Amino acid sequence: MIAIIANPVAHKYDSSTLKKIKLLLEQNGRDVDIFFTQKAQDGTKITEKIASKYSIIAAYGGDGIINEIINADLGQSALGILPAGTTNVLAIDLKISLNPIKAALLLVNPNFAKAYAGKINGKKFILMAGVGFDAESVANVNLKLKRIGGKLSYLISGIISYLKSSNNVISIKIDDKQYEARWVIISKAKKYAGCFNISSRTDIDKPLFDVCIFKPLINNFIDLPIANFMLFSSLHLFKQPFVRHIITKETIKTDKNPIQIDGDFLDVTEAAIDLCKNPIKVVVP
Repeated sequence: MIAIIANPVAHKYDSSTLKKIKLLLEQNGRDVDIFFTQKAQDGTKITEKIASKYSIIAAYGGDGIINEIINADLGQSALGILPAGTTNVLAIDLKISLNPIKAALLLVNPNFAKAYAGKINGKKFILMAGVGFDAESVANVNLKLKRIGGKLSYLISGIISYLKSSNNVISIKIDDKQYEARWVIISKAKKYAGCFNISSRTDIDKPLFDVCIFKPLINNFIDLPIANFMLFSSLHLFKQPFVRHIITKETIKTDKNPIQIDGDFLDVTEAAIDLCKNPIKVVVP
């Protein structure tokens, strides 16, 4: 049996598409139950109640609802992905079609892969954790604008966060070594903010973090545009003096700063970031 947990406020949510997905799966001999979230964290609560009762628990929505599902104990259930969010980074990273009906075909005769999540102060993430600038940007996103404008809301929020940013330097500790940063992205996946490359040396199926440290140079008003240019042009992947990449399995510690996970704001807090020992089973092409 397949359970679909649907987020009706996802940017590309469509009730008629969801009905087509259910019909498609049933025509291919799969029993389907649909559950709807009504508020934040409902995805975790629903998953906790139904885990292991279904062979696949599929998320119909964006990376946010996927994060809620993986923060429950999935037991023997596998995670399925039916993209309907703003950026759908996990679907892009796993090369799953962004057409949710085509993605649903993967659930008929599924192939599975392992996905190693990270956890930050006990909260799991499957894509990345951002410390500093992008966390501030996520925190400032207007949710009504996000529902209507999608990625535009993040661009506007990023500009606002840049204009409001203080000249803060992040302190990060990895394997007893201390580093200073203007912005830190701790990645489990290759993709960031959609189709942009954050890492070339780690992947979701590897129990590794790629820690991308944008070093402090002059001040925020100069450093952040440089960091963004390097990130969105993939120049940060090449050896140069402004960025440090550290591949690690060790615990990562940061001082008190804004933090986002999988594109949603977490908190302004100190953090201890570790790898989860048990991988998640994920439906893949």
